[in-house]
Amino acid sequence: MDEEKKSVLIHYVTEFILFAIGLGILFLILFMRDFQFSWKIASLWVFLYNGILFTYWLWISNSKMWEKAIVGLYFIIVEIIIANSLLSF
Repeated sequence: MDEEKKSVLIHYVTEFILFAIGLGILFLILFMRDFQFSWKIASLWVFLYNGILFTYWLWISNSKMWEKAIVGLYFIIVEIIIANSLLSF
């Protein structure tokens, strides 16, 4: 297997793992709430899954530190908005 095919395969496996983690978190939250879906559950899932995706991006990104800081600030603002929506329901 050449390097390009190996790289593409690793990319798709990584995306599948991130997708599976997202579904696992959603399933766990729904299991804890007796499978009754609400906007509060959706907000909690987005809050947790965004944290995982952002952490993964920080880990693999080759961006400069100031770019990561700007994205981190944006992430914190979005997470505060989501957390506030969790409290308002």
